[in-house]
Amino acid sequence: MKHKGGKKIIIAVPHGFCAGVRRALETVEKALELYGKPVYVRHEIVHNKYVVDSLREKGVVFLESSSKLPKKAHLVFSAHGVPPEVEDDVARKGYDIIDATCPLVKKIHLQAVSYSSKGYTIIIVGHKKHPEVVGTAGQVDECHIVESLKDVEKLPEIKNKRIACLTQTTLSADDTREIICAIKKRFRGRKIAVLNDICYATQNRQNAVKALAKKCDAVFIIGSENSSNANRLREVAEKTGAKAYLISGEKGAPPNTLRGLKKIGISAGASTPEILISKFISFLNKKGWHDIETIGSEEKKIVFRLPERFEN
Repeated sequence: MKHKGGKKIIIAVPHGFCAGVRRALETVEKALELYGKPVYVRHEIVHNKYVVDSLREKGVVFLESSSKLPKKAHLVFSAHGVPPEVEDDVARKGYDIIDATCPLVKKIHLQAVSYSSKGYTIIIVGHKKHPEVVGTAGQVDECHIVESLKDVEKLPEIKNKRIACLTQTTLSADDTREIICAIKKRFRGRKIAVLNDICYATQNRQNAVKALAKKCDAVFIIGSENSSNANRLREVAEKTGAKAYLISGEKGAPPNTLRGLKKIGISAGASTPEILISKFISFLNKKGWHDIETIGSEEKKIVFRLPERFEN
């Protein structure tokens, strides 16, 4: 039944948790169940404030270094991965390491090591301070990181005739394509191996948001400010032509952002739990948006195996 006024909510499919996030969160939950609290996690397990706060209440302690870890602590590596020196340091100190690194990020680590061992110069396209990129860069003795087209111009002259380009998993596919083209142009005549490591979940969510943005007056991406994939979804919606906002979902929409809107689009980053989407929809229901439809299709269900100790 349609309501008067033509107000509609359109939800992009797929949205929310990806397989790597589900694996990381289930790993922490299993660790709590098996060892009790506290369980320590290096960095935020995933970049979502609601998720992190919920785990804190259950007894999870998040930290950025191992310097204050008690002896025999159970330490989980976040989904973003860590550099080898971090792994070696905590192993040497005798902590119980539980690796929740996303398997797709692990794959990039192996690619970096493999191509470097074959004599390639490594270029990583990604955000320099993002833990995933820090972890990948740490796999090799030397690499270059580029965030933008300007960074390509600033790259030193690489004499090596072989270059391998790796990408952060949560980037904008369109922006990355432009940067890779610029790298190829800058180093024309070299053998350049391009490894498109933007993960399936990132790509699927961006494609769905592109279609969503064309049908809506504004798109609300639910996620945390420090979530790379959620920020890229907002940018994708904006570049497609819609007004776009990144919000937490818990407090509804910022003041005045709903004024004059009829069709509101919703999507969510790969680290955003479904409860936050539901909370935002309930907020909109109270404001007069009752009709709901979806756009897109569910992605194939992928399940990554948990660390071996939790599989029995």
